[in-house]
Amino acid sequence: MWVLELLYFIYFFLKLRLEVPFYSQEEYRNLVTLRARRLAKRYNMKIYVKGKPQPGFLAANHTSYLDPIVVEAIKAGGAVSKVEVKNYLLFGPIASKIGMLWVKRENRKSRTGVIQQLNKWDAVNDPLWIFPEGTTSSFGSLAPFKMGVFKAAEKTGHMIQPLVFCYDNPLVDWGNTGSEKDLFKSILDFYKNKIHTNVYCFWMKPMKVGPGKAQEVAEELHRRMLIYINRFERARE
Repeated sequence: MWVLELLYFIYFFLKLRLEVPFYSQEEYRNLVTLRARRLAKRYNMKIYVKGKPQPGFLAANHTSYLDPIVVEAIKAGGAVSKVEVKNYLLFGPIASKIGMLWVKRENRKSRTGVIQQLNKWDAVNDPLWIFPEGTTSSFGSLAPFKMGVFKAAEKTGHMIQPLVFCYDNPLVDWGNTGSEKDLFKSILDFYKNKIHTNVYCFWMKPMKVGPGKAQEVAEELHRRMLIYINRFERARE
């Protein structure tokens, strides 16, 4: 019954929320990874991974409300996220503990502040997920990349470690109904419609950003990611 499964989902995050004070950040990240893998398995979300990550900024595409579960199931780390998530019931404290950098997208000062933090970030010892699109894109597509992480990689000398992941069910796309994207409505639909998906994840070759090469590397990574998305992110036949 979908209501019971929804209650389990709430219990899952409530438990994580209550555990926040009792673990170091590293311990908590490992706990989140373990729980994310269990949650994916419970709901028959099969995650296939090829390759292994190297140290650097973790850059991934962004399509679905399931993305945070996928990336944390693969490799624990903080992320850059819109500040609205901070106020979500249960999610905000969990995200803060993992190590979230909050940004007000419409506020130039806030965006500049996050970029300054990225420019000082120790991406080798403190994993950080970044979605270069800056927002979600539709199933089977990839929005243009923003330059923040590429400029930070240029400045710090850290590599960019890309991960491209592809779903095989368009129903996991927030906007597949044409309505406004909403996290909680999407979660309800996930349970009510018993949505299942496979997720094909590929760790790509790390990319170095040389002086003055941020735009060039961003365009090259976008091109390479789109090859995978065009190949694997297709509806089931």
